[in-house]
Amino acid sequence: MKKNFVHKIIVSIFVPQNIKTQMKNDFYNKNWNYIFKFEDWIDDHKPKNKQNSDFWDEVNLEFEEVKAEFKNLLSTTEDITDKDGNKLAPINLYNLIDQYKIRIEKLLLIFNVRLYKTLNKNKKSGVKYIVMRAFWIDHFGKKVRWFSRNIGPENKVLVNGNIPLHQLEEIEKHILYLMWDQYCIEYLGADGETGIDLDGNRVIVNF
Repeated sequence: MKKNFVHKIIVSIFVPQNIKTQMKNDFYNKNWNYIFKFEDWIDDHKPKNKQNSDFWDEVNLEFEEVKAEFKNLLSTTEDITDKDGNKLAPINLYNLIDQYKIRIEKLLLIFNVRLYKTLNKNKKSGVKYIVMRAFWIDHFGKKVRWFSRNIGPENKVLVNGNIPLHQLEEIEKHILYLMWDQYCIEYLGADGETGIDLDGNRVIVNF
C-alpha cells in the first residue's frame, strides 16, 4: 500500500536591497493646517538681546546653526539615522524634534538672561547672604533653578537697599559664562573637561 505524501513547496521571495519597504498611512492628509509651523515658531523665539562681542558672536553663530539644522530636519523627506546609521522610528523623530526645541530655548535663556535675588540665612550666625540665581531648562523642557552666585552678606552688599549696578553687571556676565559653559557641556562635547566652582556650578576647566 502506497503512502500519500504531502509535499510542501517553499517559495522564496527575493527582495532587492535597493527597494525600500514603506508604510502607508491613510490618516495623513497633506492639506492639514499644522499646529506647529517652524517659521511662526522661530519668529516668536528670535533672540531679543543680540550684542557685539566675541562672546555674543559665538552664541549667535551657534543659534543660527542650530536653527538651520532644525529647519532642515523638519523639511527633509529622506530617511534620518542616528550616528551609527540606524534609521530612526517615528517616536525617535518626535523626541528629536522636541529636543531641538528645548536646545533652542536654552540658547534663548542665554540671550535673554534674567537674574533672581534670593536670601540664604546662615543657621549658626544668622547672617543673610544674597545669592543671585538664573534658570535653565532640563531635558524634559521644564525650567529649573540651576545657576547661582553668592555675592556676600546682605548688610555689606546693599547700598540704599539695592545691589550696585556695576556689581549686577559683573554678576550677570559671570552667570552668562556659566550658562554658556553648561550649553557646551551638554551639546558641544565639553563634558569631559569640567569641574565644580565654589557656588556648586558645573564649569568648564579646560576646553
